This record gives sequence, C-alpha cells and structure tokens, in this order.
Amino acid sequence: MEALGAVVGETSAYARLKGYCFMSCQTIYAMFSSFLSEEEKRIVAAHELGHIVLHRKQLKMAPMSDNRLYNMTDETEYQANLFAADLLISDKDVADLSKNEELDYFSFCSSLYATPELMSFKLYSLMKRGQHYNMPVGLNSRFLAK
Repeated sequence: MEALGAVVGETSAYARLKGYCFMSCQTIYAMFSSFLSEEEKRIVAAHELGHIVLHRKQLKMAPMSDNRLYNMTDETEYQANLFAADLLISDKDVADLSKNEELDYFSFCSSLYATPELMSFKLYSLMKRGQHYNMPVGLNSRFLAK
C-alpha cells in the first residue's frame, strides 16, 4: 500500500470496524483496527488494497469502511473480496495442492494459510476463469463480521 502512496495506520477507536480507506488532500489513507489478529490484518489489508486499486474514484467521495468486510450485496465489497483472495492465494498453489486427495477442505485451506471463507472467494474466482473446482463452503458475506 505504501508503494502506492497510501498512508497506513492502526486505530483502536472503533471496536467493530475492521478497516477503512479514504482519500483526503490527494493522499490515500488505510486504517486498520488494532483489535485484529495478524491473520485478520493480512486479509483486511488485502481487501483495503483492493479498494485502493479498483475503486480509487469512490475513495474521493467517501471512506469505504468494512465493519462487514465480506458484504456480497455491495459490488465494491464483492470486488475487493475477490481481489484479496487472488492476491493472497496463488493459482498455482491451489492447483498443486488440489492434487493431494488426502487433504480435506479445511486442511487444504490451512496449508495455504487461508481461512475457508477466503478460499471460497479464491475458488469462485478460479471457476469464473474456467477452472473446475468444488466449493465446499459457500461465499459467506459476513465471515469476519463479529
């Protein structure tokens, strides 16, 4: 994010807000909750980067906040979810590991350092690009909302 000129910070001001990004005076800011685990921070950072890359024009209008990070009813959130999954999980790693028939879905996800819900977005992305996978876990719009 910093390579794109974004200022990155943490805040403890909001208990339920996982992350948000906004633009002010031509500077992009990405803020993350200090209450998140390292795994959640990694996912939220990738998600917010998706907003910065894909939705720069919307950042000028209003902050994109993610207290319900995986909100499938909003197109920008859906796109940021897919961006995060594609950024954090490589196509090749999924293809290689999917050949191991001894792994169940949760072990498969764990081997790739992904939550089952994030992996669902990755598999959906691969399927949209013509690859053939089964999705044992559906696209959950609220898996990080707590």
